[in-house]
Amino acid sequence: MYKYNADILPSSFDNLFSKLYNIHDHGTRQQVSGNFHRKRVRTDYGKKMLQYVGPVAWGCISNNIKMLPLHT
Repeated sequence: MYKYNADILPSSFDNLFSKLYNIHDHGTRQQVSGNFHRKRVRTDYGKKMLQYVGPVAWGCISNNIKMLPLHT
């Protein structure tokens, strides 16, 4: 998720995740913290997909850690 957020992944990953500011027209607390939109899933299989697990894991990380450079 860090590399996706920093735009250092190949272009094949471009449409895998959506930032919350692309989803909502108004400001939200989650949007300010730089979180990603979680896809809506209905099955246990869906909860194992990267499009769901990635944003959930990224949302659990402290904002201080999210802002660190990659090689520290």
